[in-house]
Amino acid sequence: MFNYILIGIFAILFIVMLIFSKTSYARVVKIYKKYDNEFVYCGLNGYQFCLFMIQKLGLKTQIMLIDGELKECYVPKQNVVYITNHSAQTSSVSSICICAHELGHAYQNKTKTGLFVFQRILNVLSQILLIFFPFMIIAGIILLFFENLFDIGTALLIGALATPLVAYLLKVFTLPMEMQASKIAYKFLKDNNVLSSDELKHGKKVLNAAIGTYVANLFSPVFGFFRAISRLFGR
Repeated sequence: MFNYILIGIFAILFIVMLIFSKTSYARVVKIYKKYDNEFVYCGLNGYQFCLFMIQKLGLKTQIMLIDGELKECYVPKQNVVYITNHSAQTSSVSSICICAHELGHAYQNKTKTGLFVFQRILNVLSQILLIFFPFMIIAGIILLFFENLFDIGTALLIGALATPLVAYLLKVFTLPMEMQASKIAYKFLKDNNVLSSDELKHGKKVLNAAIGTYVANLFSPVFGFFRAISRLFGR
């Protein structure tokens, strides 16, 4: 009975997180588009702001332009911040704040904040788990054919099936790092008078929404799976 209750709790939590993820992304898009039409008093576009923030913080981060919408990201290994052409060319609260958030990650990398280091460790653990995943599957299947090693084979298969889930859950613990990046961005915008007091109020909403993109991205593989199933049965 307890097992069924536990499974039910996990199922409910999973559904709640799916709904939260879907609504988070919708909220992000709504806020982004709303303040993308609010042009900033300083007149800097996203690209110019990135250059300014990089210089002020003494970063060695490079800027790369990409197509799309809300595709901005920071890649620690390359020390490169990717911003969309739209954000690079637009002088809006949204473009400035999105760029500031990603450069907040670059600052975390430079100063090696505790959260950033912790997140890097979790990423390494996730990669290690996924590397061992196929080997555990193969070894588990082989051991099933040996009566005296059947239990070990079963344990390996169960562990293998749980590996992607554990690796996925490790990513959830990086959420505080996203929150810290937004705080760094907000402090920079305020301390350097990039945004006026009214613009800062709106900018805070954009920065908070930027965290929602991370939550939504966590569940994007799940939505992709359901879309694939839907197309399969739709045929």
